Amino acid sequence: MTIKDIISVVDELAPFDTQADFDNSGFLVGDENTIVTKVLCCLDITDDVIKEAKELGCELIVSHHPVIFSPLTKVTSDSIVYKLIKNDLSALCLHTNFDRAAIFGVNQILANYLDLKNTVLYPEDFLCVGELHKPMSDKEFARFVALQLDINSVKYTQIGDKPIKKVAVSSGAGSGAVTLMDKYGFDALVTGEIKHHHFLYAKEKSLCAVEAGHFETESIAVFQ
Repeated sequence: MTIKDIISVVDELAPFDTQADFDNSGFLVGDENTIVTKVLCCLDITDDVIKEAKELGCELIVSHHPVIFSPLTKVTSDSIVYKLIKNDLSALCLHTNFDRAAIFGVNQILANYLDLKNTVLYPEDFLCVGELHKPMSDKEFARFVALQLDINSVKYTQIGDKPIKKVAVSSGAGSGAVTLMDKYGFDALVTGEIKHHHFLYAKEKSLCAVEAGHFETESIAVFQ
């Protein structure tokens, strides 16, 4: 199988034309005609990832975060792009198109980890909304999220006695989704990063906003 074959399969499952305007998903480094025998999947392409891929004999690295995001002004020996090329490694990056994908997308997988039922995907807003099997308090829900994602702790807004029934998830940096609570009618939001003013907004609106970590809300899709 060539990299071109792999790109074709991925494009059917998470079409590259669905990525956000600011994104740079796609085949970013290498030759698409390269024959592939091994692929390494990761969240970010780092020095350690390149070293591991080389040791394992991989020809292709598939990452969630794009290895080239902003315009390149130089490619020097200490840059990841240079090291990929030097080590004869190709890079295929699936970012916001992977977040939005319906079948195995990051947000759908995050919703599955939280055991949400009757889920509906809203790709335009990078959200998946579903229902808990039973109502929970804010404290119970925060503990539940930590347990389901196998993490030590989460940061969340307390909302008193208001029961949580409907939950929205937005993997990674989904802080702005707190402003969509009235549009989609959810009682809680689980995302990776929440800015201070969005925590304040959630508190004022009695929304249980749970910050579970950028890595933690995305790695479940990459490493499962």
